[in-house]
Amino acid sequence: MPRGCRLITFQECSDTRGSLAVGEARRQIPFVIERVFWIYGVPPGQSRGEHSHNECSEVIVPVAGAFDMVVDDGERRVTVRMDTPQRGILIPPAVWCRLENFAPGTVCVVFASHPYNASGYTNDYAEYRASMVHTVAYDATHADEWNAFAAKAKNATFMLDRRYMDYHADRFRDCSLLFYKKGELIAALPANWDEAGSTVCSHGGLTYGGLMLSPAITAVEALEVFSCAADYYQKRLGAVRWMYKPVPYIYHRQPAEEDLYALFRLGATLHSRAISSVVDLTGRPPMRELRRRGVRKALAAGITCTESSDLAAFWPILTEVLQTRHGRRPVHTLDEMELLRSRFPEHIRLFLALRPDGQPVAGTVVYETERVAHAQYIAASAEGKALGALDSLFDWLMGQRYADRAYFDFGISTEQGGTWLNEGLQFQKEGFGARAVVYDAYEIRL
Repeated sequence: MPRGCRLITFQECSDTRGSLAVGEARRQIPFVIERVFWIYGVPPGQSRGEHSHNECSEVIVPVAGAFDMVVDDGERRVTVRMDTPQRGILIPPAVWCRLENFAPGTVCVVFASHPYNASGYTNDYAEYRASMVHTVAYDATHADEWNAFAAKAKNATFMLDRRYMDYHADRFRDCSLLFYKKGELIAALPANWDEAGSTVCSHGGLTYGGLMLSPAITAVEALEVFSCAADYYQKRLGAVRWMYKPVPYIYHRQPAEEDLYALFRLGATLHSRAISSVVDLTGRPPMRELRRRGVRKALAAGITCTESSDLAAFWPILTEVLQTRHGRRPVHTLDEMELLRSRFPEHIRLFLALRPDGQPVAGTVVYETERVAHAQYIAASAEGKALGALDSLFDWLMGQRYADRAYFDFGISTEQGGTWLNEGLQFQKEGFGARAVVYDAYEIRL
C-alpha cells in the first residue's frame, strides 16, 4: 500500500435481524472525527476524489455497493476494490486518491479528521508530484550536503554534523534519511538501525538526534516528513519500532517543535525523561550560600580559572572520579575526545581550575553552541573539591566566559531512563541557579 494507507476491518455483529458494523474514533478510526459526509448517486463512468489533502486524514467505507479506490504516493499506486461495509480504507495526508468504477446504488461514507477547507486540497496531479516530499537514504556522498544543512537547520548543533556523528560509526549501522521537496533539502534525520530489536533509533549514539528542520519548513511539511520516514523504515527495513530523541528546545536557533506535534499525531508515547540542570544566563539566579562559600574558599587558596588545551592533564582526574563514585569510565576515550576537539576546536573546549603552582585540581569539557554552553564532563580531585575549585570555575564560566550565552547546561542527573534522580548531584547543580529542562525519548510503534 502507498505511504500510510491501510485497510481497516470493522467489528461486525450479525443475527436474524441483520448486521451491524462498529467503528470508534481513536480506535478503528485512528483520529478524532471532525466531519462526516457521504457520496451516492454517482453516474456511470464518473469518478470522485482526484486530489490529495494537505493535512486531513480520511477513512472511506462503502456502506452499500462497491467502487475502486486508487491510492498513489508518487512512488506506489494501488487499486483496491472496496465492496463490503465491514472494511474501510485509511487515506492519510499527502496521498493522491481517486474513487472510480462505482457499482449502481453505491453509497460510501467518509470520516474526516478536519473540517472542510477549500485551500486544504491539491487538485492537480502534476502539482502534487512536484510538491511531494522525496526520501533519500544517506550515504557518504551526501556528507558535505548534510553538514551544510546542519549548520543552518533551525534546531541542529555541531553534534549532528557527520564529522562528529561518524567518529563511532563502527558501532552503529547508519540508516539516516534526507528529505527533499521541489529539489530543496527541507529535513534530515540522523538514525541508526538495531536489527535485533527491529528498531530505528534517532540516534542511539547521541544525547539527542531528532529531525533537523529547515528554517522554512511548515508544520504540514513536517507531518509529511514523519510519514515518509515511518513508511521508509517499515517498507525498507521491516522496522516495528522507532525510538526518537528530539533536540531540547534550549538548543534551537528558532522555534522548532514541529516534530513534537508530529509525534503526537503519530501516537508516540513517552519512553524516558531525563532532567538536565540549566541556568538561564539572561536572568541568572543567585547562587546558594554553600556555592558562594566555595568560591570564596577557592579565591583564598589562590585557585585560578583558565581555558586549556591539555586534555591529558584533566583526563586522569575525570577517570578517577567516574570510576570511584560511579564505577564507570568516560563515554569518550582521551583519544576520541582529542580527535573530536581537533575537528571542532571552536565548539569543544576545556577549562581548568589551577593551584598557584599550575597543577589542575578541577575541570570541565564544554560543548559550545550558539545559545548554550553544555558541560559535557565535570570533575574535581579530592583536593579540588575541598578547595571549592568547581564552585569557582563555574562562577567564572557563567559570569564571564559565557555571559553572552542564553543558557548554561550542566547535563542530566538521572539514570535508568529517568526513573532514578541523583538528588545530591541535582542539589549541587541547583545551587548554581540551575533548574530543570527535560531530555525526552519517544517510542513510535510502526
